[in-house]
Amino acid sequence: MNDISLAKATIRKHILNLRKESNRSNAALTNNLLSVVQMHKPNRVGTYVSYPSEPATADFIQKLVEQGIQVLVPETLATGELAWHDFVDGNKLSLDSGDLLFVPALAVDRSGNRLGRGKGYFDKELALLSGVIVYAVVFEHEVLDLVPTEAHDKRVHGVVTQEQILKIN
Repeated sequence: MNDISLAKATIRKHILNLRKESNRSNAALTNNLLSVVQMHKPNRVGTYVSYPSEPATADFIQKLVEQGIQVLVPETLATGELAWHDFVDGNKLSLDSGDLLFVPALAVDRSGNRLGRGKGYFDKELALLSGVIVYAVVFEHEVLDLVPTEAHDKRVHGVVTQEQILKIN
């Protein structure tokens, strides 16, 4: 394991331990996510369906559906890639220019460097996207001064927490 991989593993372990104590259901986070949607007025919104340890997206997804906004959610494939499906009808679709994407992260820095769980699903997806605006979703304490990166790591355009919306680039 190289120094960067070791640094990433250390941060992952620390964040996952802190997440055991975090309140993931948060109206403030949902409101901030909805504000980003209002700001960008996307054609469609791609977002993850949160795991128990992640910032919650269930209320956000429900509010988008209620507003008539098409929501795409990912399916992880055995090939290490993501497939996107319409949340309501399950049809397989792809993210295109003009869409907005919210991705999970364990940490992100103010330059848009994102640390995921280490499987590379979202980094591979971000490398394929063109014209899609991408925000990482984390808890406030997971916005760090510096996230170690490697050549395959892809940056995001912004960060959403329960306390702030940070536009990066």
